[in-house]
Amino acid sequence: PGQLSEKAGMGAPFRFHPIYRGLASSFGQLTGGRFERWVLEAGQEEISERFTAPGIMVLYDLLASEAAVHEWGPPVAVAGYSLGFYAAAVLSKCVPVSAVLTWLEKVNASNARTCPPGRYALAASTGLSEPDVTALFSEWQLGGLRVANVNNPRQLVFAGPAPEVGAAVDRLKGRALDVRLLPLDVPLHTPYMEPACLEVQSWWSTVPTGAPVLPLLSPVDGRTVGSGAAFKKEMLASLQAPTRWDLV
Repeated sequence: PGQLSEKAGMGAPFRFHPIYRGLASSFGQLTGGRFERWVLEAGQEEISERFTAPGIMVLYDLLASEAAVHEWGPPVAVAGYSLGFYAAAVLSKCVPVSAVLTWLEKVNASNARTCPPGRYALAASTGLSEPDVTALFSEWQLGGLRVANVNNPRQLVFAGPAPEVGAAVDRLKGRALDVRLLPLDVPLHTPYMEPACLEVQSWWSTVPTGAPVLPLLSPVDGRTVGSGAAFKKEMLASLQAPTRWDLV
């Protein structure tokens, strides 16, 4: 899962699983001892904070994934939606989780400067195809809007300047089956992430990465990521390109 998947107490089902104690200990070392409190005790507001939630969800995804591998063995392939791609990459041994958490810290620091609260917004539309929606944006002269996620052929997320997103939501009502603002204000998976991409790129080029030991599917176009170098490019591309779950 990506952002908005975090739930208070979400770690409770794994608390007595055989793999829990070892992972909780290692994740605790990476988070200054906060991991267990986040997944067992912290309230919804704390774990949903705009720059805290991403790291929590990557670690939780890994906890759930490792529990699944323990129960049923290695998967035939791994894929992840948005933040889930980072967890999938760690599971596939492309990169250590510590590097992913550093990536998130650097991206979040850039976004804190370039995406202050209220500048951008995101919304979800259900019932219209991507060509239908983008044609309407053009007709309405909402040139700042970009598709961020395509979840299926008739369900997508779009992002852009908050006034334009608000105008699109108002005008799509009655045309789409459902349209609603999302409680996110960072336009992830759009070209608006270029500043973050540029800021993280120099550091990212120095991080050792490896070829996936499990087939790792791209969130951008669904193809299999074949090497450590390809994975490096995929991480950068996934910041600025739509997550296309319809192709995975």
